[in-house]
Amino acid sequence: MEKFREISIDGCPEIGRGAHGIVYQIAPDMLVKVYYENTSIDSIRKERELARWAFVKGIPTAIPFHIVRVGDRYGIVFEHLEAKFSADYIRESSEHFESFLKRSVDLMKSIHAIEAEPDELPDMKQQTLSWLPKVQEFLPETLYSKLCDFVDTIPDRNTIIHADFHMNNILICGDELMLIDMDTLSTGDPIFELATVFVSYRQFPSIEPKAAYMLGIDVETAAKICDRIFELYLGESNEETLLDVKNTAQLLGCIRIIDYVDRHTELPASDRKKCIDRCVQDITKLLQIREALNKSPRTS
Repeated sequence: MEKFREISIDGCPEIGRGAHGIVYQIAPDMLVKVYYENTSIDSIRKERELARWAFVKGIPTAIPFHIVRVGDRYGIVFEHLEAKFSADYIRESSEHFESFLKRSVDLMKSIHAIEAEPDELPDMKQQTLSWLPKVQEFLPETLYSKLCDFVDTIPDRNTIIHADFHMNNILICGDELMLIDMDTLSTGDPIFELATVFVSYRQFPSIEPKAAYMLGIDVETAAKICDRIFELYLGESNEETLLDVKNTAQLLGCIRIIDYVDRHTELPASDRKKCIDRCVQDITKLLQIREALNKSPRTS
């Protein structure tokens, strides 16, 4: 059985928190991402390899080194400059708030400018299609068929997307922004990236406010961040296009939430039901809007 070096995080500041673990600063030039309990070694190794792959591709991310033991959990040590948690940074001033969002969108677009080879990374459209059967039981057959058709019309692309783009996965390192949590790295149309933005800042917080607090912000700030990211990403697009892209992102985000809730059976039954009921309600409404307008999903 493989043995791992043991380290301690006692007294180390927390600088980031994602779906799979917490990032601590263990030295001026070292971070460790400590995974939550029951995270498999295989999935940790996969993230380490994806982080190395991303770094080689030019995505600004911490360079991963070795896997370590941290008490009864595992972690990956990364080389890094001194980093700051995004929420702390934007709270410092209103200038930081706008600057952070502009730099975040620039970072997102720089990632979307990179193409992967076919089958080099998971395909987010195919993943989304694989999640659809989990939605089927909650929708009438006619609506479910329209939902499947909707997802199928999204263009196939080899564009790299982070697929979990929110402020807990973005670190401030001097004048640079760095991405962490590379286990979701995928390919697909950028609308799938915008869907994760909508889920993180609007859909989840509107269902459960603590989802915003976990980002280090309140619900109102989360909504402002979401709206501003869409505005910056789409540039000079008119209000009609902006609304259409938001609706598409929300639809895809609702599918993703239902898959997430289905997999996380440890969540309280009442919370799971609340998430599913709200997402089914929004899917129904958004499909009806799309049918009325007779539009197809698109991004700029």
